[in-house]
Amino acid sequence: MIRMDLFFKLRSRLRNRIVLPGLTLLLLGAVGVPTLLSGRLANSVYGRPTQTPLLVETQEVIALPPLVANQNYDNGITRLAALRTDRPERPRFEIYRYTVKKGDTPWSIADQFDLTIESILWGNEGMSANAGGLQPDRVINILPVDGVLHTAAEGDTLKRLQLLHGVPYEVIQEYFGNDLAGIAPEGALPVGQKIIVPGGRNAVVWQEPGPVVVPGKGRYSPGFYSGPLVYIGTGYFAWPVSPIIITQGYWSGHPAIDIDTYPRQPIFASDSGTVIFSGWSDTGYGFLVIVDHGNGYWTYYAHNTANLVSVGQGVLQGQQIAESGSTGNSTGDHIDFRIRVAGGSFLNPFDFLP
Repeated sequence: MIRMDLFFKLRSRLRNRIVLPGLTLLLLGAVGVPTLLSGRLANSVYGRPTQTPLLVETQEVIALPPLVANQNYDNGITRLAALRTDRPERPRFEIYRYTVKKGDTPWSIADQFDLTIESILWGNEGMSANAGGLQPDRVINILPVDGVLHTAAEGDTLKRLQLLHGVPYEVIQEYFGNDLAGIAPEGALPVGQKIIVPGGRNAVVWQEPGPVVVPGKGRYSPGFYSGPLVYIGTGYFAWPVSPIIITQGYWSGHPAIDIDTYPRQPIFASDSGTVIFSGWSDTGYGFLVIVDHGNGYWTYYAHNTANLVSVGQGVLQGQQIAESGSTGNSTGDHIDFRIRVAGGSFLNPFDFLP
């Protein structure tokens, strides 16, 4: 006979094994079913499960103006694309030797090297610009700066150069191309040394052909007409040639204007007057005509191929007196035209011509 107490213990253990797992499943079901239902409900409403959005930092975008080609801006800096890099030229301190070419004039050479005409003359001893003074193939000095080229003579000092050329001796001594360091202001300069005087000036004395006016005797000079005047000028000057192409203007070293011509171009009297010189000039003008207008003015016509008038002859304004050329100290066909106070200084023709 089975013991009753043992039976009840066994039944209690079996009940616990069945009930506890069932309760566990029941609890899981109670929690899981609503969650599952809520998920399905969300899917039915939104289509997919919601996700937590990422935090994205936004910045304000500034709109740029539209690109317009070839637009000009009045205010601002425009930078152009350079196909190559331009390096500044190194300063030149030495004297450059230039070979004169056909058609060169002191005026054109000065313009080519960015110098004054005086600097071209003062860099070459004996050069004259009054009648050209240049022949092709001649080699001349081109200074690195405006100024004077001084050749040191016996007794020359820096102080003396200062007096001669009007430049402080310190400027002359310190100029890089002179190599004068260590020489005292009163010390003798090496004889024959070429010294550049930056900004210096030179005294130029021009000896012009023409009659000398002697008080009580009127015009007098060998080879020049001294007789009575035939015509008196109108007082108004006309251009001696046409067309007018100026190749060199009036300046202190060239008291005239050079006008380009073709060979044997007619030259006309600028005003009425009397021819007081017609012939060859040994001072560089070649064949020259001088007209005295009887009113205190003379006119000069130089470098002619042929003179068509003789001394003492009266001429009228606009009358042909010569044919142009390139005689004397001249480079290329042209006329050297001058207006002079009778027996005095030369005047700027531009002040008198129309």
